[in-house]
Amino acid sequence: MLAFAGGLYADTGKIVSSINIDGLKRTEEATVLRELPFYIGSVWQDEFASISERRVRNLGIFSEVVVLPPDESGQVNLRVKERWTLWVLPQASRKDNGASSASVVVDEHNLWGLNHHIRLAYKRDTGKNFSTLKGTSYETSYNWRRIADSKLSMVMSGTWGRSLFDAYNNGIHAAQYLQRAKSGSVLFNYALDEVPEEGWNVAFGFSGSNASYRFLSGTPQVDLVGNRIRALLAGVSFRAIDDQITWLSGRAFDYAVSAAHRGLGSTVNSYSHVASIRDYYAFSGENTFNIRLNGALMSGDVQRSGIFDIGNRNGLRGYYPGELQGTHYLYGTFEGRFPIREGSNFQLVAFTDMGKIGGRVGTSVTRGLAVGAGGGFRWTMRWLAKGTLRGDMAYGVATKRWRFYLGTGQAF
Repeated sequence: MLAFAGGLYADTGKIVSSINIDGLKRTEEATVLRELPFYIGSVWQDEFASISERRVRNLGIFSEVVVLPPDESGQVNLRVKERWTLWVLPQASRKDNGASSASVVVDEHNLWGLNHHIRLAYKRDTGKNFSTLKGTSYETSYNWRRIADSKLSMVMSGTWGRSLFDAYNNGIHAAQYLQRAKSGSVLFNYALDEVPEEGWNVAFGFSGSNASYRFLSGTPQVDLVGNRIRALLAGVSFRAIDDQITWLSGRAFDYAVSAAHRGLGSTVNSYSHVASIRDYYAFSGENTFNIRLNGALMSGDVQRSGIFDIGNRNGLRGYYPGELQGTHYLYGTFEGRFPIREGSNFQLVAFTDMGKIGGRVGTSVTRGLAVGAGGGFRWTMRWLAKGTLRGDMAYGVATKRWRFYLGTGQAF
């Protein structure tokens, strides 16, 4: 019996003697090798090919990934096609009241060839209809994925400068302030499974910010004062996503808590909880039906400058920032994404967002259910990392207005 079992085992699995990767130009070989579920000396299993392709594709820096079983000599061959990873993107926005801004964002998704992500942003608030300079601010972040090839990641971010802060009452613009602010945070993420951003992950970190406000116009708001926030950060997440470049399948969950306390040097005691569940269902080829449910709660010494604002292009579409603010919210999305033909990188999208925001502090255009519905497009440039351009138009039932959004990436 032992001899029979040994013979069967030898016939169904080969020993991996070497790993060859074709197509690497700017990417270090270690960036790919650390994602693989096997190594030299492993006994090959049939599922290794699909797992490897999914993990390497999910890095976002390759448009094609093919993994072949061991050949007669035991060599596993991988073939990849790199995407261009540097983004230089100008952006502009304008609200109904004419308030406008312009910015330039630089993203590099494969720094050092190790899949590190660095982001730099320069923004100018340009008054009404881009007519005057009202403030200049800067933003930077750095994501060090897999420190020393381990399961530990780190994200550092910071913002500083002057920007316009708009105060709203019942969704109507009430006052404008010049905000002087600086902030910074560091967050560590540890993978409980084999690789980061797959399976369960836990996070912990710290954030700090200082802000002051100078009244410019409108009616002064007594609850808008300068602050100093020092907070501990923690969270847990789950990922089971397969990124097919132009469409997604799988599911994800995120929960994050932030706790600011005077004992940490903060001027307030405040606590926030934010959670999100997302499911991506593929049907009839590459057509997908996508669902998300987002919720959050804030308690303690809540200030106007720190409340949730879900009226934006990635939140409840059909509303602008300032129209849906509060200390707690719950909203969901149903979205269909349909390629114009099989294998196309152009999708048509239809969606409905609906939810409710409220609380003792905040302002909203509706006390009931906020609903936004509309459609749009997604155009993915396969050669460019994170290369999806997005355009949406949505009708806000509470405001009875159409909103238009242009940006990058999927809404969720």
